[in-house]
Amino acid sequence: MARVLIHSPLNISRTLSEMMKEFARSMQEKHDMEVIIEAQPHRPEEVSLFQSYIDQGELPDLIIGHANDFADLPEGYLDKYFKALPGRYALRQELANAGFNDPQGFFHTFAVVPYSILYNHKLIGESELPELWKDLLDDKWKNSVLMPDEFRIVSVIVKNFMESAYPEEFQNFSENVINKGAPMDVVNAVDEGQYPLGVANIAFARFSRHKNTGLIWPEDGAFCIPQIMVWSKRADERMLEAGDFLLSRAVQEFMGTQSFVPASLDTPLPELVARNNCSLHWQGWDHFLKIIKGRAE
Repeated sequence: MARVLIHSPLNISRTLSEMMKEFARSMQEKHDMEVIIEAQPHRPEEVSLFQSYIDQGELPDLIIGHANDFADLPEGYLDKYFKALPGRYALRQELANAGFNDPQGFFHTFAVVPYSILYNHKLIGESELPELWKDLLDDKWKNSVLMPDEFRIVSVIVKNFMESAYPEEFQNFSENVINKGAPMDVVNAVDEGQYPLGVANIAFARFSRHKNTGLIWPEDGAFCIPQIMVWSKRADERMLEAGDFLLSRAVQEFMGTQSFVPASLDTPLPELVARNNCSLHWQGWDHFLKIIKGRAE
């Protein structure tokens, strides 16, 4: 028997879980191997299943989803408990060039989730639009930038990256931001004119009910979080087929429909991503884990 733990963005969690259940059925038929799929709930009061497994000392065979879950592991934990598989899964050139390959071979990216700025075009003129993340530090945006609740991954990532990039001015950002609601609540509030600006997962930020919003892909690159695959050392070698499945056409095209960056070499970039040259604010795995360490949710 094998266990798979999924901790992915809210908008893809259910579909990805169903896709993995399909994979599990194929493993049962092909290898007579039972594969159990678990998904992390998105309610703030829910205990982290990842942390529960660590506390119990028995890891899932495969962990799929947010990379930040691994930031707080003790030194040496990855080497001791997880498989290093450098080069096992090919990565599209745009992501490889940007540094999404983990040189140690623990983290295997199957998609990247960009975060973008959205704005209400009835409240902000073209000449006033922020072009860079740094522009959100401007005093004129005080209490005007809506982001999801602080525990949600978009807020964790964006706030930590902003603090790392602009430590001396970060207080300005904190005073400009209001944290409230789920990502879709942010989009609706900006769409309805309650706030001029918002920040959200690009899948939510692309559309709005009343069509009063526009999307800004910052010129200095979209903050982002990789969706990764990590295998425990106890995992049966046959479970590596899960990586091939997650990089298959069906899964990768689904990621593309969300305007996420698909990792597969064979899947075209979504139009929105291609139009913005797949520009991501990413400085490698060491930098990412250092920024998130101690603050992962």
